[in-house]
Amino acid sequence: ESSVTVGATAVTTVAVGWYLFQRLSTSDDKDHENDNDTPMIPRHERFSIRYADRSRTQSPEHPLGPRGQKALAPPLPYLGAFLTCLGDQCHPDTNPKGHIALCVAENKLVLDLMAERFMQSGSTGFSDSTVFTYNSMLGMPVAREAAAYFLARRFLWPPHSHPEPIAPQVALQEIKPKYIGFGAGCAALINHIFFLLGNAQTRDCCLIPKPYYAAFENDMNLIAGILPFGVDQANPAAGPTPEEWQTAFDQARAKGMNPKFVLITNPNNPLGTIYEPSMIRATIDWARSQTKHSMHIVMDEIYALSTHNPHALDKFQSVLKILNNDLGQDVHLLWAVSKDFGGSGLRCGLIYTQNELVMEGLATLSIFTAVSGPIQYLVAELLTDDVFVDFFLNESRKRIRTSYEICIGKLNEMVMPFIPADAGLFVYVDFSSLLPEKTFAWEEELSQFMFEQARVVLTPGQSQRDVNPGMFRICYAWVSPEVLEIAMERLSRLVSKIRRLDLEDWKQIKEGRDSNKLGTGNDEEHLARAFAGILD
Repeated sequence: ESSVTVGATAVTTVAVGWYLFQRLSTSDDKDHENDNDTPMIPRHERFSIRYADRSRTQSPEHPLGPRGQKALAPPLPYLGAFLTCLGDQCHPDTNPKGHIALCVAENKLVLDLMAERFMQSGSTGFSDSTVFTYNSMLGMPVAREAAAYFLARRFLWPPHSHPEPIAPQVALQEIKPKYIGFGAGCAALINHIFFLLGNAQTRDCCLIPKPYYAAFENDMNLIAGILPFGVDQANPAAGPTPEEWQTAFDQARAKGMNPKFVLITNPNNPLGTIYEPSMIRATIDWARSQTKHSMHIVMDEIYALSTHNPHALDKFQSVLKILNNDLGQDVHLLWAVSKDFGGSGLRCGLIYTQNELVMEGLATLSIFTAVSGPIQYLVAELLTDDVFVDFFLNESRKRIRTSYEICIGKLNEMVMPFIPADAGLFVYVDFSSLLPEKTFAWEEELSQFMFEQARVVLTPGQSQRDVNPGMFRICYAWVSPEVLEIAMERLSRLVSKIRRLDLEDWKQIKEGRDSNKLGTGNDEEHLARAFAGILD
């Protein structure tokens, strides 16, 4: 139980803050619950509706400014449903009918390994007096040197291609610590890089292959003001071609935007696929060909060490290796302990850029997002402990793969198409065959059915800007294999019942829900009969 608590730290922090906000902003609910003019809205939908209703949260005497109002927008559209899961978590023995969140990309399968490692040397994080005092906001020297060694050992010269040990002095000669900065997770660093290099006044935008991680839009736009622009592609698993990048570039320009950035997540989230080095190289070459626009390429490699397909362990190549550590002034690498080490609650990410002006700007901005001294010290010890890291990554891959196979095994039984994943903590699934009509309204309805009838929350494709309704991301590493089996069995039963459901009946149920009439009479009874037994 303590491991579960540690693993949920980052998400719970956001959730608790939102919960308190929600309680304050909906204090008048009870006065209107029986008002016939008040729409009958399911509780999890009320979260997002209230969240978006900014006028109700404004104090006439002390209103928020425009930037504050912008911060009221939900960072994730499915946050309300996730909060319900936090308050009623499924447990195989004590709460088998509880809610199950499969919408958060965290690796909670390895928390026991991380806890044991840190408890062995936890006190050393406080043994050096420098952790109590001001240091460079970019990071303590010991942490930046450790990160430089780690990038050389795991990204530039990975063990599968360079099995021989690497002397620390050799690593630091190649990867200069002065080009490394720490921050409170990759979200903070993404904000910083866009803030430093972009200009909201000229409507600078970032090209991102669709579908993409749902929170990127918040990360780049909330403070830096950079606009996201999704890139359509014929084969999302392979990534955009130069022609597809150019098409998106031209479309953005036609809409009055100024394409300034390219953002690539490799391995990809939500697909779990690994891009070929040739695709990365071609993208960089294309971006550099836009000489009038001085574009920057942001490489998010936060899942770099989470390749779990035993036949693809050497498939991922970091941009460091692809470019032979010659990033120039326009390529910027991001990584964090959040995913590969299951340490999202540590709030520790890093940026590697050879742009010295960017590093100077980061030195000032980082006072708002600096990582605490003790955490830097612990992470420095972790990143330089090759024996433990080798053991940990091997064990992590095995555990991730076990859960992945549980997930796809049930999907195959359901005859539900999915994109085979080589890396990451998720699988991307096509549930569109269940939709009476291929629309995002019906995707939302299916998502609601999953939540209400199966008590399972997935990441809907619309929130990831997928162009095809019915796609969902399943984050299988957020729960134990035992709970995952329960979730997948519930989804299997739900799918079976939907397939037996007369589509006209489902449309009638949806019409009743949309008109806020569901909740009395035959519709509700029919719904209960149609989906009975899913939680048994």
